[in-house]
Amino acid sequence: MINNTNQKVWSYLINVSRWKEWDTELKEARIFKEFSEGAMGELKPKKGPKLKFQIDEIKPFESYTFTTKMPLSKLVIKRKLLQRKGQIEFTDEIKFTGIFKPILGYLFGRGFKKALPEVMNNFKIIAEKE
Repeated sequence: MINNTNQKVWSYLINVSRWKEWDTELKEARIFKEFSEGAMGELKPKKGPKLKFQIDEIKPFESYTFTTKMPLSKLVIKRKLLQRKGQIEFTDEIKFTGIFKPILGYLFGRGFKKALPEVMNNFKIIAEKE
């Protein structure tokens, strides 16, 4: 749970250039225009090649979903904010789709699960300071 206003947490969450401050698996992230549905961007993980992504859906101050294309599959990330008892609950849903879903889940799923608690805690700490 995050102690801050929904507006401040949301503004931090959609600031793509700052994702690397809390996502320990990212070296760099950028978006090519303003944060909006259809906007394209680029992620540079600490391990692996640069990946292009697209913002698929935005529900302002609630959630957004972005997709990264992979060989015959996609990585879909949905980030959500939910107000509960005067605090903000943040969730980060990560899933693979497509024909290579089982293989990609096996190859990368454990790494995501291992990194996610630290990533979520980093976000909480920084979002409460904003």
